[in-house]
Amino acid sequence: MAALEIATGLNSLKTALDIAKALWTINDAAERGSKIVELQGAIASAQASAIEANNAHMAQIGRIHTLETEIADLKAWNTEKQRYELKTVGMGGVAFMLKPDARGTESPHWLCPNCFERRQKSYFQGDSTGRRGIYLCGVCKSHITANNAPRWL
Repeated sequence: MAALEIATGLNSLKTALDIAKALWTINDAAERGSKIVELQGAIASAQASAIEANNAHMAQIGRIHTLETEIADLKAWNTEKQRYELKTVGMGGVAFMLKPDARGTESPHWLCPNCFERRQKSYFQGDSTGRRGIYLCGVCKSHITANNAPRWL
């Protein structure tokens, strides 16, 4: 978490400031050299904490972006989902169809209930082998048997 890295960095900067203040009172060259090395270490520690805080912050920004995208996708799906209702299409088959007030100029179509529950729109298509009344989902490969092609009821 960025707060921990920031606190560590601030603590390192305080230590560096204390060492720098102590340097003013030291007259011995060897002792001064030792304090300078200690000061450089404190500054390096503060820089490392700042880099860690920045990395943690960037990771949080990435996570926030991911969550915002996920929320937007869920809201869009909820809006799209409200346009459909589950209908019996004959011979025991069910599919999602547009509600009457959502049809506009769209052609009649059936959506696979299995895929729909996974927040995916997958259209049932007529069987390409020519079997009449059999409609297949191109994604999950489920099928329904219906009396006729999709039409508005």
